[in-house]
Amino acid sequence: MTSGGQPPLRRTLSQMDYEVLKQSPDIASIPPLQRFGFAKRRMHDIFEKFEDYLKSLNDIIGESYIREQTDLHGESMDLQNMLEQISSIVDVIDRDHMKVAFFGRTSNGKSTVINSMLKDQILPSGIGHTTNCFLSITGVDVPEPYLLRPDSPDKKNAQAIKRLSHSLSKECLDPNAIVRLYWPKTKCALIRDEVVLVDSPGIDMSPDVDGWIDTHCQDADVFVLVANSESTLMHSEKNFFRRVNAKLSQPNIFILNNRWDCSAGEDAAVRDEVRSQHKERTIEFIVDELGLMTRSEANDRIFFISAKEALKIRLDEAQDLAAGYKERYQEFENFENKFEHCLSASAIKTKFHSHALRGRDIANSISEILNKVEGLAVKYREQSLSELKRKKQMLDFILKESDAIKQYFKKKIEAVGVHVEQIVSEALREEILRLSNTVDSFSYPFQKDYINKYKSELEAYLEDNLGKNLMDRCHMRISTVYDDIKAELCGRTQQLLELQQHNQLGPSQPGLELQSSFEPIYQIDCQSLFMGFQSHLEFQFIFGPTAIARRFMGPRYTHFLTSLNKSTDVVPSSSQSSVAGSTRGDHVTPADGDVALFIVTRLLPVFTSKTAVSATVVIAAVYNVLGWKVIAATGTLYVGLYAYERLKYTNRAVERRFKQQFCDYASLKLQDIVTYTGNCCSTQVQRDLSSTLSRLLSSVESGVKALKTQIAELDAEVQRLDRISKLTSMKRADVDVYRSDISQFLLMFGP
Repeated sequence: MTSGGQPPLRRTLSQMDYEVLKQSPDIASIPPLQRFGFAKRRMHDIFEKFEDYLKSLNDIIGESYIREQTDLHGESMDLQNMLEQISSIVDVIDRDHMKVAFFGRTSNGKSTVINSMLKDQILPSGIGHTTNCFLSITGVDVPEPYLLRPDSPDKKNAQAIKRLSHSLSKECLDPNAIVRLYWPKTKCALIRDEVVLVDSPGIDMSPDVDGWIDTHCQDADVFVLVANSESTLMHSEKNFFRRVNAKLSQPNIFILNNRWDCSAGEDAAVRDEVRSQHKERTIEFIVDELGLMTRSEANDRIFFISAKEALKIRLDEAQDLAAGYKERYQEFENFENKFEHCLSASAIKTKFHSHALRGRDIANSISEILNKVEGLAVKYREQSLSELKRKKQMLDFILKESDAIKQYFKKKIEAVGVHVEQIVSEALREEILRLSNTVDSFSYPFQKDYINKYKSELEAYLEDNLGKNLMDRCHMRISTVYDDIKAELCGRTQQLLELQQHNQLGPSQPGLELQSSFEPIYQIDCQSLFMGFQSHLEFQFIFGPTAIARRFMGPRYTHFLTSLNKSTDVVPSSSQSSVAGSTRGDHVTPADGDVALFIVTRLLPVFTSKTAVSATVVIAAVYNVLGWKVIAATGTLYVGLYAYERLKYTNRAVERRFKQQFCDYASLKLQDIVTYTGNCCSTQVQRDLSSTLSRLLSSVESGVKALKTQIAELDAEVQRLDRISKLTSMKRADVDVYRSDISQFLLMFGP
């Protein structure tokens, strides 16, 4: 002890000391009360890191059961509950302190004992009923003390405690109320180490002892019963601890027989006998009746002291003390020493031991969850890899098959186009051969003056008949070829589409239905094709000069002779364009042998008739050779023939001549478009089949895109599962560290 009888102040546990002890803990080197602070900081560090660990782990578990929510949904909920428990434990640890509750009958010196332990006259004390309500003393890092009333959050001067808690004060509070006194830690070593002392009214002053225990004692680590050594334990004191023992499991009890200085004047033998009697009866009560501890443990929990003498010694007022005060003061210090050890061990056990056990259980549960997560990650990874391999094989098959279909049917469609062109061309040639029959079958009123109307109707009739006849000739053959290739095309692509639908690649594809047979358009625009046609319907005598020239002199002289005449009998067609075979053209100069005939015909322009002119020329030539009788007979015959021919040249004959000329012209024009018409029909068929091919391959391509998306998702899933597997391995190693720290804590501070 220092001069004045006071022990040295305890050295607080610095951060440096804490870090050193954390690495190589030596509990024996830590003062008893500071062990609680070390344990609290150690427990706080473990659980604070554990809390952060659980938060990160919760994210991993949450990611893990995205794919199969039923697999880890329960574990995720459990983990959330564990996180809440750990967070609650951290909050409790931050608030935890060592709490000591002092109880006893009125005027037994409870407040004096507390003042002696605090080495200061803090609480009101004296004779009679002094403390009227509960008082708690807590150490704080402030320079000046203050107190808080139960009915106000405002800080009050610490001197008001005597006025508020003294039973003789007019401002005294209800016995169940508690006044909280906050005392600077620098002024008192005991409360420096998170110790809270609670003083109480006399247990014989209120019948509501159960309410006191429930309100103020549930979290007490140590109970100190201050008894009067002038008598043994009273019924009220025993009854109080019976209730404490019934409400709390194995409470830690110290019994102080105060005012033992009253035995100073007694004989030593009598004093020892009284001491033994008090101790024995107390041991019988706490061991035999309450069963709180063994007899040896109880022997170390009973002390005979004088709190008043101890306070005077510590306040340097040790004058006129009774004999034997040193022994009594030494026993008081012995009580403090055992009290500190017991308080620290009890507080650590009651405050942290259950938390540590719960933390260890949580760590074990987390290990099981991580094992399950890793197992599921491995399981899903294998499934995903297998599915990924299958999808890639499927993609390769579909791409190769669709490319093969595309190349194969391109060639097939080209061949079909060639075949269709041959069919149509052959049919059109056959129609050209029977064109005269088609034209002859046309029936419409013929009038030379309305020849253009007749021609338009004939063109429309011919166009309609050609279209129908071509359809009749080509339909079955083209439909058969078209349906065969389309059925083959749909069959090949249907296999791919069914494979995609089976694997849910895109929207469901309905079964491919074959459309009705494709029918090319055989329409021939006869009006445009025959727009250059011009008819020649004037009467032509079969023995006329032109006819004779055509027979004997050929078309060259025929053209020459017709150029001599400006016939008005020519009926133009609807268009004035020239066509092959037209009689219009440039004037032709006759050969040298025909000069005489040329001169004769040019010298007779006065004649109005081409026939007359021709006859005059012939007659003049014959007359010189045969004579007039022969000429007359021949002329008569010639005129008769002419008249006969002229009478036969009726409107029907004109119509036949028009149809013949039209048929000859149409045959030539249709021959020119045979290849073109076949090619058009071929193009139509190829375009339709190519469109079908493109549409079907487009459906396949949609499935390919969906398949590629699934492959990318599976690849990402495999990477995610790899990451989860690695993380769970790391997290399992971390939880092993936390479990080791908790086990070390339990080993260090365990019972």
